[in-house]
Amino acid sequence: MYNVYVKKQGSYNPDLVGEYSNLNDAVKLAEELKTKDDTISYTIEETTGHFDSYGEPLTSVIKRG
Repeated sequence: MYNVYVKKQGSYNPDLVGEYSNLNDAVKLAEELKTKDDTISYTIEETTGHFDSYGEPLTSVIKRG
């Protein structure tokens, strides 16, 4: 599963804008959002299906822009 997060300028926490099973769909959405508003930044994370000791899902960053 791939999660797309968008961080707007001046905000502290990124917002989740979509969850995708296909990486190409996640990249497409993130790049479309970036072309509409170049002041935002995005992060695409892949969830591994495993959890840490706090119950949070383990993720790895795939792409930032």
